Amino acid sequence: MIPDERTTHNNAVTLPAHVEALVVAPDRNVARPLITFLRQEGVDVRVSADLDGAFEEALMYPPDVVMIDESVAGKRGVELCERLKTSVRTHFVPTILLMAAEDPALRLKAIAVGADAVFSPSVEGPERRMRLWALLRTRALFRRFDRKQRHQGSEINERRRWFAYLLHDLQGAIGAITANIEFLAQFAPAKDDRRRPDFDEAVQDAGLVLDQLLQNVRTVLDFDRFEAGTMSPALVPARMGDLLRQVVTELGRNPGLASELELVPNSDDPVLRLDPALMRNAIVNMLMHCRKHATGRTKVRVLARRPSQTNVCVEISSVGLRFSDADKLRVFDAYHRLDDRPVAYGVGLALARAVIEGHGGEIWVENAVSEEDTGSFVFSLPTAPEEPRRGRRPA
Repeated sequence: MIPDERTTHNNAVTLPAHVEALVVAPDRNVARPLITFLRQEGVDVRVSADLDGAFEEALMYPPDVVMIDESVAGKRGVELCERLKTSVRTHFVPTILLMAAEDPALRLKAIAVGADAVFSPSVEGPERRMRLWALLRTRALFRRFDRKQRHQGSEINERRRWFAYLLHDLQGAIGAITANIEFLAQFAPAKDDRRRPDFDEAVQDAGLVLDQLLQNVRTVLDFDRFEAGTMSPALVPARMGDLLRQVVTELGRNPGLASELELVPNSDDPVLRLDPALMRNAIVNMLMHCRKHATGRTKVRVLARRPSQTNVCVEISSVGLRFSDADKLRVFDAYHRLDDRPVAYGVGLALARAVIEGHGGEIWVENAVSEEDTGSFVFSLPTAPEEPRRGRRPA
């Protein structure tokens, strides 16, 4: 038992009742002293004389410690030690190399490849026992935390599934409420009724709140899929100009947004391969960011291409939107906010970057040089997804 004196919690490391070692030696005569030593310490022993066989056995059934005689397989004990330490499955298994004679060069080579201890003839029995049990305690501590992390990981996955189910149910409930509001709007008071302005304002406000809530739910769901590694764009032929027009039209149905958005037409609009739903969500998140942080109108446009340019660039710019040097580095980081205002969850722009890069493109922010207090989101998408551009444009 090793008590942790830095805390009042009982974090003592308890050695397992069953400890198993793998001895790798060229023959039984060489292995016999090692077997005797380990059995005197109450350690069960498995023996292997084959280099590849020992490595495969350690991979399939990782022992608590591996003791390798340096003469195995024609003095290839250090090679086996290196193979064990370069494998993720056996990297944390304590590995001890035994030398038949003092050899400083071999000792350094063994340490360089990751051997946890090197026993030469000058290392006496008491020191060997102390080193062995020190390594076994470290192994027991690693296994304890590994089991704890696995258990926590399964709990996190279970909670993530539960959260996803909750969000899906919430998404359906929002859709139902929206439909009910649209139905009730048909029974508005007459135009000359003094209650009509209040009624229209209430319907518009409810629609705006529900649309924003639904967008937030979609964003969180898509970002959860991205973090779980299950977000795979379903690519179909589409034009970016058509998608931008659709998004601006949908958002423009809200009177509070109609006067703030402007789509700048461009005849240069080649066909791309996109996932319309994911790309729409990314664009909406950038537009909503502009609405929250800018003071003027937001313009959306597909930039004109040079003759040699094979990618399509889209710019979303707003008056009053500025990015500091620090913001340029972190604006697309998950849970990052430009200020302390509680206006977002911090995953909208992170999702936008994930979607753009998932399409083989890149995204960045700019501050306009010619126009005062104007900042822009700019993203590019390749016209040939099978040959995406590499690298990232500097901020």
